[in-house]
Amino acid sequence: MGPESVSDVLDIYTRRTDLLCLVCAGTLDKRELERQVDCSRPTIDRSFRELEEMGVLRSSGTAHELTAFGQLFCREFTRTRATLTTLTELSDVLSVLPRDSPIDMRLLRGATVHRAKEHAPQEPFLDVVDAAADATEIRGYSSTVLPSYVDAFYSLVVEEGMTATLVFTSDVVETLERNYPDRFADLVEAGHTAVYETATTEMYGLLVGDDVVAVPVGDDGGSLEGIIVNDTAAALAWGEACFEDLVSAEDTTEL
Repeated sequence: MGPESVSDVLDIYTRRTDLLCLVCAGTLDKRELERQVDCSRPTIDRSFRELEEMGVLRSSGTAHELTAFGQLFCREFTRTRATLTTLTELSDVLSVLPRDSPIDMRLLRGATVHRAKEHAPQEPFLDVVDAAADATEIRGYSSTVLPSYVDAFYSLVVEEGMTATLVFTSDVVETLERNYPDRFADLVEAGHTAVYETATTEMYGLLVGDDVVAVPVGDDGGSLEGIIVNDTAAALAWGEACFEDLVSAEDTTEL
């Protein structure tokens, strides 16, 4: 099998997806495959011959097993299928982001998404509040001011004393100083908070809690598309790195 057969690999990926899922999961009995997939026995026989010719399977009499190449092939097939499934499921939310957005598969793999609905467009923001309420310390970035956000985070951070590092865009800082001067002053002056102002405006927000990341995503008109929530170690690492980039940016200053 050489470089010229890459198209053959992609071809069998698409033509035999359901069968490959079972083969890669360890189902190598043709009768069992015939029961589980919508394929005739001749089609299964032909598929096995193709996989043998590609070096994915080897046969011993009527039995088959994955080769070393086949194990690697299956690992990449499973990973690629999972990645494309995730991207497809989130395409409506991700499509509103700019091309240079830092969001990647570390955040997306294993995530759940709560989409905004026409009759309750702000309801998914509750996921951000919930993520914060369950934490002992939060780090957050916001380019949006919502009265419900102000109430919830004032209660958590100022009244209950939760440790917080927060980054707000200049527009948000201006709005908070104008509409909530006392509350914003309490937040900035609290001994357990660090508050930053940044000129960087992203089309997403960020909340990093103890063991969860919540990312609101909006379109260029300011409407919420949905909130991505993930509690995997990879997502937390992504969130922490993304937040540190915001804090250390040249246009970010501590208040």
